[in-house]
Amino acid sequence: MGGPAIERGLELEVALVNMPWARSDAPSIQCGVLQTAVTAHGYRASTLYCNLELSRMLGPAVYDVVAEAPAERVHLFGEWLFGVAAFEASDDGAYRAEYPEVEELCKSVGLSWPEVLRLRSSRLPAWLDEIASRPLWGRFDVVGFTSTFVQNVASIALASRLKRHWPDLTMVFGGANYDGEMGAEYLRVLPCIDYVVSGEGETTFIRLLDALARGERPVDVAGLLTRGPDGAVAAALPALPGATLEQAKIPDYDDYFATVDQLGRRAAIGSKKIRLLAEFSKGCWWGQKHHCTFCGLNALSMQYRSKGSDQAFDELVHLVERHGVNTVDAVDNILDMSYFRGFLTRLEQAEWDLDIFFEVKANLTRAQVGQLAAAGVRRLQPGLESLSTNVLRLMRKGSTRLLNVRLLKWARYYGVDVAWNILAGFPGEKDEDYYEQARLMPALTHLAPPGGLGRIWLERFSPNFTDERFQHVEPRGAYRHAYPIAGVDLSKIAYFFDYKSQDRAVDDALDAVRVQIDAWREAWSAPTKPQLDYQRAPNRILLRDRRPGRSVMARLDGWQAQAYELCGDTPRSASRIAAALADSGTPVSEDRVAAFLDFCVNEQICLEEAGLYLALALPQRRVKV
Repeated sequence: MGGPAIERGLELEVALVNMPWARSDAPSIQCGVLQTAVTAHGYRASTLYCNLELSRMLGPAVYDVVAEAPAERVHLFGEWLFGVAAFEASDDGAYRAEYPEVEELCKSVGLSWPEVLRLRSSRLPAWLDEIASRPLWGRFDVVGFTSTFVQNVASIALASRLKRHWPDLTMVFGGANYDGEMGAEYLRVLPCIDYVVSGEGETTFIRLLDALARGERPVDVAGLLTRGPDGAVAAALPALPGATLEQAKIPDYDDYFATVDQLGRRAAIGSKKIRLLAEFSKGCWWGQKHHCTFCGLNALSMQYRSKGSDQAFDELVHLVERHGVNTVDAVDNILDMSYFRGFLTRLEQAEWDLDIFFEVKANLTRAQVGQLAAAGVRRLQPGLESLSTNVLRLMRKGSTRLLNVRLLKWARYYGVDVAWNILAGFPGEKDEDYYEQARLMPALTHLAPPGGLGRIWLERFSPNFTDERFQHVEPRGAYRHAYPIAGVDLSKIAYFFDYKSQDRAVDDALDAVRVQIDAWREAWSAPTKPQLDYQRAPNRILLRDRRPGRSVMARLDGWQAQAYELCGDTPRSASRIAAALADSGTPVSEDRVAAFLDFCVNEQICLEEAGLYLALALPQRRVKV
């Protein structure tokens, strides 16, 4: 079986659809890459930004409160909203009772619960009916839906309408929601889906199109799920990613900008800056060696592949020049460390005023953070996750408390924003791991605070998912409300799972950390952020402490000033610092150095762990390193 027959030899025209609740302030990189690949192969392709249309209809404030909802992975609010449109689901009040925080979220933008119900029961279905009835669909042969996280129910709802209005259209689904057995289960229970692309889709999608253009049923296409002659889902050959990204295509974002212009920028995205999405690598070089226990990314391949520095630089320049946008978010799981020798060096030399985001590993040196800032990297997600070395070990993060603080310190110094949270819930953690973090936090308030603390969710494809210490595993409760599909096996379509586990920290320990995070964030919301820095002078340094509850000036003279700075760039032992002092002509015993540094720890201007010391104060003078 499979999709409807397509005339042999047809020059196909493909619609790629970006549905709510994809972010409105950025084009879809998945659709953009596929559009480039399809057109380069000789077919015609367009990307339809239905998410922008809905943002305009609802207003950006209402759209964003759903699209950017905290804990969306817990309550699946955006998916539930399209439940009537997709599945003719009824409302029995159970969802509202189970997730009262969603009602409070909606009130923040003036949306009452009766208005939420009208949106779900009538406004969204009517909006989709109008879209599906548009004559433009008559020109397409294939419609591709890319679905990641909370785009899925909206995509299903539109696909089912298109099948009714335009039965000859071939519907293809792909994206993170369709990896592995998830895609097979959706194909089994949803007749509106003809084919599923599982895994990295560029090559698979093109091979599918080639088969359809020849009027053939696609057979043995790696990564493609189909229905057999009996209607059963046929097993797919695994999609094997290429060894390099040298042939990767630059995403085509023209349709996004055309849609924004057509709808009106402020009406479609509000006052937000547009961000270009770029991909310079796939997989995770750290995860290849030590897969972080909670991470479910890179479902079917952790293999790390990256573009060469010159290719990455040229693609970035192309995107920025073509679209006139200086803000770029790299979607890479982790920055290629070789880019410090090429890509970032070229950006630094160009001296452009770009605003770039990267995910990085937390053990970057001062020099590396400085180079990122000089290259235009203004925002980082370093995967800190904790200020407890024991918990970091349980995560397999390959970092320590001191290395995480070092990253925060030099990011503040070089003006780089850091996005991070604290995670909890790892079997083997101790209450003291969190009480210790709570005691530590008042000393760090001059550095960027975490967004919050939460227990980990259990993700499909993560090492935790098959860890026997996670018991009573079942799909998160919200899946029952978001996917009321007869006969569906929720355990096969869910990405997030509820669980029970033993040997983890108690709530009181986590609450102690939350109290400190709240105080830390409140201090950073003040007009003047907390400071701990120092001025250099001949043979001394002057420390200025303006952290909450403090207003202190202190002076360190002679070898003490030198010792303090010697553990500033990176954590060092007292013995190493004593050796450095001796080399500079100032011999001081290791015991005296350790006693001085322990005094600094007691004064909360230094941290110590496992015999290593890290100074917390930032130098005032900006020095290029």
